[in-house]
Amino acid sequence: MALSITSNFDAGAIEVVSCDSPDAIRLRVRGDNRSEFAQWFYYRLTGARGERCVMTFENADQCAYPSGWRNYEAVASYDRVVWFRVPTTFDGKTMTIDHTPEFDSIYYAYFEPYSEERH
Repeated sequence: MALSITSNFDAGAIEVVSCDSPDAIRLRVRGDNRSEFAQWFYYRLTGARGERCVMTFENADQCAYPSGWRNYEAVASYDRVVWFRVPTTFDGKTMTIDHTPEFDSIYYAYFEPYSEERH
């Protein structure tokens, strides 16, 4: 299965710069709708089962609250019901999620989404 990142679902948000290699995925946090702020991300990664995935957010230092990335851990889910924390680092410029998915499809987010589907 080819490596792919999508966000075309309820509350999905990410800008993919490059997704050619699991150990060098380059992303950007997309600006919020009708706003100058950017902090939220939520996307689905497929095709990376058992592969170490290194996902770098190139514009983390330009987000609305860059200091919020310090000591932060992103969340992930295989089924969008059970969410768990994944190793995340911030070097003052970029934020990186370093995780090896156990299944072919996994969702990553800023925090557990509360989408329209749950209303």
